Amino acid sequence: MGDLTSGGQATTFFTVVGSQDPQITPGGVQGPALDLLDALLTAGERVTEVMLAWTPDQGNRQWPGGYDAQRDALECEVRSRLPGVQVQSLPVRVRPNAAAEVLPVLAGALERFRHAGRLLVNTSSGTPQMLEALKVLRGTGWFADGDVTLWQVDRPEFRVPGQAFWREATTPFLEETLRLGAAFAALRRFDFAGARDAFAALAAGPLELPGRSRTLLDLEHVADALWWLDARDAVSAAESLDALTLHVPPLADLREFAQSVEQAPAEVLIWLTWGRYDRAAAQERTADALVWAVALHELLVVKLAEQAGLPDTEKPLRAQDLPPGLFDTLKAQVGPDGVNTNGHLKFMNLKEKLALLRAPALGVPNVDRFDAGDRRTVPNPQLAQVREWRNAVMHQGRVPADVDLNMVDEVVTALLGDYPFQTPWGRDWAGKPSAAFVSAVALQRLADELHGWAG
Repeated sequence: MGDLTSGGQATTFFTVVGSQDPQITPGGVQGPALDLLDALLTAGERVTEVMLAWTPDQGNRQWPGGYDAQRDALECEVRSRLPGVQVQSLPVRVRPNAAAEVLPVLAGALERFRHAGRLLVNTSSGTPQMLEALKVLRGTGWFADGDVTLWQVDRPEFRVPGQAFWREATTPFLEETLRLGAAFAALRRFDFAGARDAFAALAAGPLELPGRSRTLLDLEHVADALWWLDARDAVSAAESLDALTLHVPPLADLREFAQSVEQAPAEVLIWLTWGRYDRAAAQERTADALVWAVALHELLVVKLAEQAGLPDTEKPLRAQDLPPGLFDTLKAQVGPDGVNTNGHLKFMNLKEKLALLRAPALGVPNVDRFDAGDRRTVPNPQLAQVREWRNAVMHQGRVPADVDLNMVDEVVTALLGDYPFQTPWGRDWAGKPSAAFVSAVALQRLADELHGWAG
């Protein structure tokens, strides 16, 4: 576009490097920051400085080299449009969603525009940092004074041929953006019901952005799907995802996981149960983490028995419950301690299930890893400790002072590693549970990607 830094009022262009800038992926369609900058330059704006805020040392799976490389690429694109422009880099070395940390950084960087200068702001990056920037700009009154102008760029799918795809952000738009940020904040803290209600309320009201109502209804379905997954109902979650009207790229992995319940219902249930534990541990809700860790342990034992050919039941096993010949073989192998007074195999509790799983005829390895033992024997002392802590929570209403969540996580990870998953994705996740689509890390990342997608 040439050198447009001569003549006119000097202006600073400010943006936060989001998941879609400078492009969604290297070599892809350019993101909103460059769209807006191009539009402003075409309109004759004299941009003499560009201020780029970004979170250093953070990965972005869509961009090799993470946000550092993404910021460098955005600067390169800016300089190709504005030779000689001054580029200021603002590293935001804080937690993205911690307003108390983000606000002072952005306020300090933008302080000079309170008294002098002109600032054009891209509000479309869809990052938590940009939402905090909007709070600074709105709260100080700069927006009303006219020293700072905020702009919104329509996503390509919402653009109307022949009409401007960029516009000044009005006060209703700011309110809408902040409410959207609050809805995503609920999603990030795993308040799926709250996020669902917030997206629905936004969609029901008059909106500044064309086409956003449809996007918000889709986000409501996404939050509903996550709510069902949190309730360990992958079938209902898949139904909610099937109700989407738009193609939402960040949801591809989650949709595939929800649909896999038809092929591997036991393994999907195991990972959904682990997800409840992982989110409780991530939020340091110790009591809930202990409860879900033990629930996962017991589920693994039940599914281990089911995989070995023993039915999922709480009743003693009879000959007709098992394949021909297996009943008599198991009776001989477990001995009289495993048979009740009616001649049936005991199968009522965890201890009795583990006793049957040790029968040579079933060929189940590593059974000791799943056995917390009792007063006479403790095959897995760490597991026994976790169950003891959980019992204090459930039966005494207290969280023991010596609970070590790191040890709890070691126990849970070891149990997953010893479980004989039948699917490739189950085995892969057992080696690195945090990579599971239902992990706290994965759901936080999904919320961030959806926020970037929604703009």
